[in-house]
Amino acid sequence: MKMTDNTILITGGSAGLGLSMAEELIEKGNTVIICSRSDKKLNAAKLKLSTLITYQCDISNEQSIDVLITQITEKHPTLNILINNAGIMHLHDIVNDSLPLKLQEKEIFTNFYGVIALCNKLIPLLKKHDKSAILNITSGLAYMPFMASPIYAATKAAVHSYSQSIRQSLKKTSIEVFEALPPMIDTEMSKHIEMPGMKKISSKALSKIIIKKMGKNKKEIRPGMSAMMIRMYKLFPWMVNIMMAKMSPKILLNLPKY
Repeated sequence: MKMTDNTILITGGSAGLGLSMAEELIEKGNTVIICSRSDKKLNAAKLKLSTLITYQCDISNEQSIDVLITQITEKHPTLNILINNAGIMHLHDIVNDSLPLKLQEKEIFTNFYGVIALCNKLIPLLKKHDKSAILNITSGLAYMPFMASPIYAATKAAVHSYSQSIRQSLKKTSIEVFEALPPMIDTEMSKHIEMPGMKKISSKALSKIIIKKMGKNKKEIRPGMSAMMIRMYKLFPWMVNIMMAKMSPKILLNLPKY
């Protein structure tokens, strides 16, 4: 996949990995569009990267997505890459019912429904171009259970499966389907989570790895600790399950109040 001279939409692009990817892709000569729920964060991103194109959108809401799709198709018909990066991760002590069901619903709709809706609504536009791509950002947790954040792990597993399915479905089209399964990223979302023995990766380092691997047409990208953990889980699932289960109570001690 050529990673220059593209028109790219990044969801959740106003901070963290999304903003780091936007910066890297702009440096490579791409037109980059980002969306986020927060106008404040979009304005801050625009101050940092003056050529960014920004739109407010809540990808958990179909009406909000439809407004974005209309804006994209009318103003940016050259769009040929969709990066589904937006996500929510809540810590959740399910035994003590620590997370309101409404927040669990928001997590599911943002992490999974939003990906499906954007792919479904943008595939007709992406198919019009000779070279197009969808990149879904999931997690190494897509391969294994994580009791400290069960909704997040489940939604990432769902997007992982969905990515594999649509990759097969789109095989005879111009659309390549990529998936990145990062380890824990050092962002605002993960500030309450410390996993002993597992160092967080920076957004900047991760964005460079993902873009480089896409350029080499690597369909499933497993940066850093993710590659090791996924290999371990395939060989010794019982061992990884025990390790993750031991970590969860320590992580849940830092449970934020919702």
